[in-house]
Amino acid sequence: MSLQDEILTGPASAECAPFVITNDMPKDPDYRTKDQAIADILNAGREPKIVRMEIGDGSVSLALGVPAGPVFLLQLETVAATLVTPATTAEELAQIAVARQAWRSLNKGALDVGNASVRAGLDMFVGSLLTAEDCAAIKALAEVPDVVTAMDVSRALRGPWE
Repeated sequence: MSLQDEILTGPASAECAPFVITNDMPKDPDYRTKDQAIADILNAGREPKIVRMEIGDGSVSLALGVPAGPVFLLQLETVAATLVTPATTAEELAQIAVARQAWRSLNKGALDVGNASVRAGLDMFVGSLLTAEDCAAIKALAEVPDVVTAMDVSRALRGPWE
């Protein structure tokens, strides 16, 4: 959905409507204030963007703090080194495989915590290696604010469009 669509037809469109000024409307000298009002409405409760973010073990340690970061890394390394036997259950095998891949990527500084599959893999460790809060802290490394500015609103409603 484009920003223009979000303003005109999105969930907050009714709240934005009194402040909308388009090119086919009379000029309004208060357009900056109205554009800012729309930006404020759209920014309230806006979810962050998830971006590509490759991290290494140092980033995990900093995100979780001491001792949680180093303890998680030690536990992850231990799970990654677990021997797979015929008695290994499918669930255990999945956790070992994900741990091995995560451990290799962390050692290379290449664990992309913005990737949906990696984020799902981190969720697998909640309850065993990570708390929900620790998992969220690692995922937050790939989250950036998705801020709409008054200038963004102005361009979306009145151009120039590219």
